[in-house]
Amino acid sequence: MFYCGMEQISNSTLSKYLTYPKSTPDGSTRLKLFYTNDWHGQTDNMGGILGGSLQFDSSTKGQKLDTLKLVAGDSWSGANTKKNNLILNLMNYMGFDACTLGNHELDAGTQAMEQIVNNSSGTKFISSNLKKQDGSNPKGVENSFIKEVNGNKYGIIGLSPLDLKTVVATEKIPDIDVHDLNQTIAAAQDEINKMKAQGVNKIIILSHVGKDLDIQLASQLDGVDIIVGGHSHDKIENIKEGQNLVRSKSGEPVVILQTGQNAQNYGILDAEFDINGILTRVSNSVIETNKSKNSIIENIKSKEVGVSPSVATIEAIDPLPENRRIAPSAWTAMMADSMREELGTDVAIINSANIRKVPQIGKLTLQDVEESAPMKNSLLKTQMSEEQIVSAIKNAAWRSFGATDGYPGLLQCSGIEYTIDTNGNLLSLSFIDKSGAKTPVDVNNPSKTKMYGVALDSFLANGKEYPEMIPKGQVEKFEIDKDTTMINMLKKRADKDKLIIKDDGRLKIVQTSQPPRQSSNTRNI
Repeated sequence: MFYCGMEQISNSTLSKYLTYPKSTPDGSTRLKLFYTNDWHGQTDNMGGILGGSLQFDSSTKGQKLDTLKLVAGDSWSGANTKKNNLILNLMNYMGFDACTLGNHELDAGTQAMEQIVNNSSGTKFISSNLKKQDGSNPKGVENSFIKEVNGNKYGIIGLSPLDLKTVVATEKIPDIDVHDLNQTIAAAQDEINKMKAQGVNKIIILSHVGKDLDIQLASQLDGVDIIVGGHSHDKIENIKEGQNLVRSKSGEPVVILQTGQNAQNYGILDAEFDINGILTRVSNSVIETNKSKNSIIENIKSKEVGVSPSVATIEAIDPLPENRRIAPSAWTAMMADSMREELGTDVAIINSANIRKVPQIGKLTLQDVEESAPMKNSLLKTQMSEEQIVSAIKNAAWRSFGATDGYPGLLQCSGIEYTIDTNGNLLSLSFIDKSGAKTPVDVNNPSKTKMYGVALDSFLANGKEYPEMIPKGQVEKFEIDKDTTMINMLKKRADKDKLIIKDDGRLKIVQTSQPPRQSSNTRNI
């Protein structure tokens, strides 16, 4: 039976809100779970996670309950292994029991990931659907593990993103394969069956496949109780029937959890299992973190990564948009300006999702700039036709505004201004030369022969998410990323001690009266 407050709810329906009562029935087990996902290496926000973790430890100390701490992948982001090690050390310090392998754990490549996770002093890294090409697990990575707390056993299974090969550069992980959906379901069920054979009846999946797939997993697996998810960056609050409280293949309740992204929130699940390991009561809270820089975190960063020199001072800056994929970003536009300036091109283009952080007002350090563009994609210089550029911008807008999550994201530009509507229709576009002169383009009939020098990065050029951006002519390669061009530009600016970084209107989005389009395009990175 389920309980809503102290009232009994029929087994024929799941309760709309399940809340935890003051007393625990005999033979039952009470678990308090601290969970997060998709930190993306945002150390400025991790002070709030640290504070929440310490408060969780204090509040549960001495209580008759079990506790676990879990991270559902993408704890770090980018190829800076010193910083990734720092985040791992913080995870160990906070006492996280496990983290599944998301895509960003592999940004620096397989070997770098293995070196980091193999050194973990406490946090386990798990994935049952990600294998090396010889069928083995990466070093330091397990399919699952069993955690015993106060004599109670919890089975914890890891799942990595099914679109891993799309969102991580192929050259970084040539030796890694990931299962498709059916294989992933089979792998997870196999781990569940092994655990049940060992008498484990409380099973948690630590997933980085996205909310929609988590719901599919819950309905097709037998024996799972809780799915702590990530990858789709959903903030799932409370307990809502049909949304994050669903039934498994065997008809038992399954709770699906997720806290958003960028260490902006953490979650606490209070759950009760009956003697058979079936959920009977749950209460879920998602708590916003304090996002100001934390002195403890900053001191740890200075010791482990090194003191980062200042390159400028920000007086005012637009924050990172709530959904950076489908909104103008002043910081991203400025970074595109730096690419255009350094490579000497007519145009520079960045995919919106590439920028992961906008620095805060005050001192701007080298590390702040590097953290904003952590992926370390090398830059390229090539020639593209007017038609190719317009087609790329048009298709990116059309696809992004047709997707529930804004995937794959708009193209942010230097040397171009354009206007789209909220259905992703390209309404107008002009090229802007270095003197500021504008040349309007017929967006329905762009020139196939007029060419422009274009700066872009290797991620865009590989064409996985933006096939129109694949260079068709000669390419000049630069072994630097856009953080380097940004730092170089800032050092030369006369206003570097009082920077004002605000939207200049080069990307305009106007509201349309037409109903929004929706698609199933729900991939996240």
